[in-house]
Amino acid sequence: GGTISGTGRYLKDASDGKVKVIGADPEGSVYSGGSGRPYLVEGVGEDFWPTAYDRGVADEIVAVSDKDSFQMTRRLAKEEGLLVGGSCGMAVVAALEVAERLGPDDVVVVLLPDSGRGYLSKIFNDEWMADYGFLEDEGPSARVGDVLSDKEGGIPSLVHMHPDETVGQAIEVLREYGVSQMPIVKPGAGHPDVMAAEVVGSVVERELLDALFTKRASLEDPLEKHMSAPLPQVGSGEPVADLMTVLGTADAAIVLVEGKPTGVVSRQDLLSFLAKGGKQ
Repeated sequence: GGTISGTGRYLKDASDGKVKVIGADPEGSVYSGGSGRPYLVEGVGEDFWPTAYDRGVADEIVAVSDKDSFQMTRRLAKEEGLLVGGSCGMAVVAALEVAERLGPDDVVVVLLPDSGRGYLSKIFNDEWMADYGFLEDEGPSARVGDVLSDKEGGIPSLVHMHPDETVGQAIEVLREYGVSQMPIVKPGAGHPDVMAAEVVGSVVERELLDALFTKRASLEDPLEKHMSAPLPQVGSGEPVADLMTVLGTADAAIVLVEGKPTGVVSRQDLLSFLAKGGKQ
């Protein structure tokens, strides 16, 4: 908040108001109209309004997704030789969007505030990008996303519960959709998409039934008192062999697409996929 406010105010004063100040912000940050929900781009955005931020300085705030930010960051390194961080990729995406609306005599200056050296194990790491579902499908081998797409229809893509819902409600959902485990997520302020950082635990049918049988839980208890550990997460673009490894120690896994949980695959789902001729 302080950087864009101080720099922007000076540039406006020095140019007698001719300079327009455009901010780039992660989707979910309050600056671009979000509710402060989690995102993966680091060092930018906020989930509150800092006192150093002057809302009157920025003429426009452009919201940019994690996917677009990371893809542009990698593109800048590959095509321009610029090893910069995710916030820089985000700024360039916003600048290109703004430039499409400008004329041939307009000038765009983009500030790249971050080095990429701190992101060699993340944005520039194919394994990390695949873990969060940011890499596109490459090659003939089946991917985790194929297993998710192959699941029987008739249930929502991501069956989940909230911590303040009850054990009884969870059992009803498990029965309704014929699942044996599902994630527990923090309420997302009315947003339809769940963010990876909002997953706080899981409902596991056998553990919940055991707690009820031994009187450690009642149907009226909130789920937050009886949550199991969060399900492991796997990127949609990872090979099926990686999913087999994950499900070797867990009954189910959450599938991430562009950093967002979009479904759950179980051992039974994987077995069904392979039985239909799906390749590893």
